[in-house]
Amino acid sequence: MPNTGTSLTSLAERLKAKTEQERQEMEILTQQQFSALSESLRQSSQNALSTTEAAILHQLGKLEQTLTCQCRTLSRAFLWKNLQALLITVSILLGAGLSGWGLMALAEGKITSLHNEITALSERKETLEAQTAQLWSTFKGLEPFQDKDNKRYLLTPEGWTLTYAGNIEKREAWSIVRK
Repeated sequence: MPNTGTSLTSLAERLKAKTEQERQEMEILTQQQFSALSESLRQSSQNALSTTEAAILHQLGKLEQTLTCQCRTLSRAFLWKNLQALLITVSILLGAGLSGWGLMALAEGKITSLHNEITALSERKETLEAQTAQLWSTFKGLEPFQDKDNKRYLLTPEGWTLTYAGNIEKREAWSIVRK
């Protein structure tokens, strides 16, 4: 049986060697399949990522176009509203400026008119004061008087009287004589 033991040992060693060889081959095959599967997975993932990236870039392009279009539309609307506001503001300022200028011109005309009137009245007053002074110096002592009923009188100085002298140029003439 020694022979059987040896042959069994040798058979066990051969089996062990064959199992080891098959395990190594299996490991190599598994490794190759794993590598092939890994490469296939990497390729699939790369393709999926490329497709996703292309879709995202396409959508981003569309979004960019949409945003650009909307921004242009908003820009035009904003520009139009600003232009309207500017025109209204300029119109109001122009109206206020022209109104102010008109009022100033009117006030200047009124001031000039009043100044001319004051000058004319001052000259007239000076003339009347000169005539009145001359008249009062001629008829010294005569005084105007107004009673409670607002009747007006001309008072003569004491010792003087007024006497009707007739008409001169359709006006009554009175003479002042001492009594």
